[in-house]
Amino acid sequence: MTVESRPGVDVAPALDDRGGATTERQAFAAATARMKQISPPVSPSQRLMHERHELVHQIDRVFFGPFFREKYGRGGDKALENDRIRYYGLIQPANDGGELAGRRYVHEFDTMTGYTRGWHETVDRAGNVRRVRPERNGGTTKHYQFDSSGRYRGSW
Repeated sequence: MTVESRPGVDVAPALDDRGGATTERQAFAAATARMKQISPPVSPSQRLMHERHELVHQIDRVFFGPFFREKYGRGGDKALENDRIRYYGLIQPANDGGELAGRRYVHEFDTMTGYTRGWHETVDRAGNVRRVRPERNGGTTKHYQFDSSGRYRGSW
C-alpha cells in the first residue's frame, strides 16, 4: 500500500528501508497528521465585538505603553492575564542594613477600561513583597504587612 505525500502531513520513514531508494511509504505513518483546531461557530456580531476588543487592546498597549514604561516602569513591566499591565519602578534602597531592601512604586494599567491604580511596595532582599501602601484619592493611607513567606500579618 502506498501513501501519497500531502502538505502538512508528516510521514515516518519505513522501518524496513535498508538504504534503497523507494517511493513506497508505510500506511500507519498517515496517523501522524496534524489536526487543525476548529473553533465553534460564532455569530457575526460576536466576531465583530471580539475584533474590536483586540483592536482597542492593541491601540492601548502601543499608545500608552511607552508613556507608562517611561514614567512608571523603569524597573520593568509585566503583562497580566486579565488584560492589565503592571509597571514597576526602580527600588529605592532602605536607609538601614536590615532585611528590607527598599521600596518601589507600582502602577497598573487596565487596557480594557483605561483605569489605572498605583501603590508603594516594600520588598525584602529576596524580592518578596513585605508591605503595600495603596494610593487613595481620599487621602487616607493604610499599610498592609506580610511576612517573608507571603502570609498576611495585619494592617495599620
